[in-house]
Amino acid sequence: MIIEEYADSFSKNQNIKKESIKRNERISIIEKEIESWKNLLLNSKKMVTELTERKNKLNSQLESLDNQPKLQAEKKGQISEGLRISEEEKNENENIINSTDEKIESLRFKLNEIQEQSIQIRERKASSGATVEGLKKRKSDLVDRINSELNLDETNILENSNLFGKEELPDAINQEDLLDKKKQEREKLGSVNLKADEETNKYETEIKKMEKDRADLVTAIVKLKESINELNQKGRERLIEAFDKVNRKFNEVYTKLFNGGNAKLELIDSDDPLEAGLEMLVSPPGKRLQSITLLSGGEQALTALSLIFAVFLTNPSPICVLDEVDAPLDDANVTRFCSLLEELAKITNTKFIIVTHHAFTMSKMNRLYGVTMPEKGISQLVAVDLQKAESMVA
Repeated sequence: MIIEEYADSFSKNQNIKKESIKRNERISIIEKEIESWKNLLLNSKKMVTELTERKNKLNSQLESLDNQPKLQAEKKGQISEGLRISEEEKNENENIINSTDEKIESLRFKLNEIQEQSIQIRERKASSGATVEGLKKRKSDLVDRINSELNLDETNILENSNLFGKEELPDAINQEDLLDKKKQEREKLGSVNLKADEETNKYETEIKKMEKDRADLVTAIVKLKESINELNQKGRERLIEAFDKVNRKFNEVYTKLFNGGNAKLELIDSDDPLEAGLEMLVSPPGKRLQSITLLSGGEQALTALSLIFAVFLTNPSPICVLDEVDAPLDDANVTRFCSLLEELAKITNTKFIIVTHHAFTMSKMNRLYGVTMPEKGISQLVAVDLQKAESMVA
């Protein structure tokens, strides 16, 4: 009865665990979605921080570049001053005629340079005109594109960009790369979920329901554990009570089978009776107390029979089937075994069914059932009532 109650409790516990696992899986899915949204928000914040840092870095680089002309001008001034002093010293030591020739050559060289520069300027002016026209066309196309994609016109483009308030414009190639990156980031964000608030409210309601269910499950688990502890306590008490009874009967039956000696049962490997193992310690007549594994085959068989009969005497059952239990026994031990069977049959209502090939054991039975082969290939069942046979012989 205890086992059935425990099995029912265990089955209910398993069903509760399955339901808890399903609910935990649903909670895990919701938590993963929430975590995904949190990660998306965190990545967006990180992206804004990185852009801010990059802006500050570019500002610092611009400030550094602004200071370069001043430094170059100072160096140039120092170099010019040195050259001036050198020229004065050189002019003092050189001939007036050589100085005049050098000046004439210098003027001619400068004239040639000016002429070449004027030719280059005229060529550059012609190409610049075409470039300006191309830039104007590109500007018009970009303004139209911005107007169509961002709904901005030429008057408020800078106000909505990272170039607002800057005197010098950054490199166009870098700006194009930055624009491509921004587009890629925008595409990664995906489309806007217009039902986010509705889904959030729905998930919050489900989470509250799950939390309530979880609280109910925790309460049920606590009650179930209390019931299990109570059943374990009662099981320990009944097990110890049954163990004591079987232990006493085991010693009595063992003493009868061996005509003396002692035997006892011990719980091992754990202080908890429900988890402990069972050890049989026996002392045949003339031998010291030892484990059953150290006995001979016949002694082990008789010891095992003693334990079986001790259990039957403690809690008899209507039928007991013994299959070839007398096989390892010699004739003397078979006699003791049969005598014990006769005594048990008298003091209990148990019907013993013995499967044996031993002639002496069969002679002590009330009825015999066997299979014979009167002819080759033909089997025949035979039943003999020994009590009636004895009365007929008498």
